[in-house]
Amino acid sequence: MDASGSKPKTGRPLGITVVGIVAVAGGVLSFFGGLSVISGMASGPLALATIVLFFGFLGLGLGAGIIMGRRWARMSTIVVYLVSIALGIAEIVYGGMVGGLGGIIRIVAGVLIPVYLTRASAKAYFA
Repeated sequence: MDASGSKPKTGRPLGITVVGIVAVAGGVLSFFGGLSVISGMASGPLALATIVLFFGFLGLGLGAGIIMGRRWARMSTIVVYLVSIALGIAEIVYGGMVGGLGGIIRIVAGVLIPVYLTRASAKAYFA
């Protein structure tokens, strides 16, 4: 135990670092993808661009929370990435110029990240 009375955290697993970096990078890409449609620099539905922009902000916050080992970030990331599978499908179908590849990446991440974060080794880091 440390001076604050809580159990000290173990070293951050490499997979957690990767998930955090992927979430932050995805957040940045979603942010710029959404903004490019909203600003008229790319094509696509405005409503979808607004949702993508919102997910960009979520990715930035969740990625930072994951890297810092915040308990709330693990479960929130699982939920957001599972929901993002539907967003990825919408991006592929309706996304215009920036949607296709982004949608595929979002679907793959929406499956792999929750699976990893439910593993015992990943859960232990957030305990």
